[in-house]
Amino acid sequence: MCVSDKRSCALCHRPIRKGEKVNQHHPQLKSEGGAETVEVHKHCHVRHHSQLDHYREWGRKGGLTTAARGWWIFNLKRGQAPPDPLRWIPFGRGQ
Repeated sequence: MCVSDKRSCALCHRPIRKGEKVNQHHPQLKSEGGAETVEVHKHCHVRHHSQLDHYREWGRKGGLTTAARGWWIFNLKRGQAPPDPLRWIPFGRGQ
């Protein structure tokens, strides 16, 4: 194995061993235009985003989207017109 074949975690810089769980991490968030990915240990990836409070932020945004989509589907099943999706978003028309 030559030096260039060694894989290391971009967050902790320790080697990635064969069989370890690996995630692809965006050094620049995808939501901010990041396209490049680097290999990181799965546990390093989770810890990194937990420390930056990303999961709470993403969960809040995802929860609002899911709630709005749920009402839309509920009304479609009942045969009614779907509600205005902007009504359910905090910065939408209902404010």
